[in-house]
Amino acid sequence: MEELKDIAPNLSKIKKENAFGTPKNYFDDFSARMQMQIEAEKHVADNKEFKIINLLKPALGLAASFAIIFMLVYIPLKTFIPQQQVIETTASADYPDSQMHSILEGLDESSFFSLLESDDNGNTFSDDDLMAYVSTNFSTYEIFEYTEE
Repeated sequence: MEELKDIAPNLSKIKKENAFGTPKNYFDDFSARMQMQIEAEKHVADNKEFKIINLLKPALGLAASFAIIFMLVYIPLKTFIPQQQVIETTASADYPDSQMHSILEGLDESSFFSLLESDDNGNTFSDDDLMAYVSTNFSTYEIFEYTEE
């Protein structure tokens, strides 16, 4: 204690007692005050109106966000890359002979398979030969697209 007086004389003058405490007569009417607060909170909660717009706000915000993103991405792409131009470019690159393209376009699946199964030239194709032909002439997306139909 003597060392404290030497080091910090002002600090040693402070009394050593608990500075924290409750106000006088705090717990005398505590239950009544608590009950009044509970009733007031119930009354405030009953007064709030239930509005459906409060439930729809997050969903509407999300839908608006998707719509804006769609408009910012899809419309410029559609404007700068017209679909007809893409189709014509693909058709001219894949099928240089337009007459052959029109013949193949008119074939349905059953006719195509009957042509494959017929032995007009005596040539037979194995499954590996057909797989090699399809994989070299069609992209994975085209193969998937035709199998989904």
